[in-house]
Amino acid sequence: MRRPNPKNEYASTAGELVHEIVRHARSQGSSQKKLAAQAGLSEASLSRMKSLEDVRLSSLIKLAEAAGLRLTLVPDDDLAEQIIRGDLL
Repeated sequence: MRRPNPKNEYASTAGELVHEIVRHARSQGSSQKKLAAQAGLSEASLSRMKSLEDVRLSSLIKLAEAAGLRLTLVPDDDLAEQIIRGDLL
C-alpha cells in the first residue's frame, strides 16, 4: 500500500524518484537509453523501474551517479527545507 506524501514536492515512491533522476538527465542532454547504459541497466529495466514503488537502493545509487546526482538524506524539518530551497540563506 502506498503511503500518502504530505510534501508534494518530493518523490513518495522509488519510481517517482527514478522519474526525477531521468528528468534531470534529460535536462542535461542525456537520453533515457544513454542513462540506462551508463548505470549498467537495460533501457527496459529503467522503464520498469519508473513504475515501481520499491527499487533496490544500489540501482538508485547507480542511476543517480550516471545522471550526475547523489542520493542524500536530509533532516525532515522546516528549517532544513528552507535552507535547501535557498529561502533562508
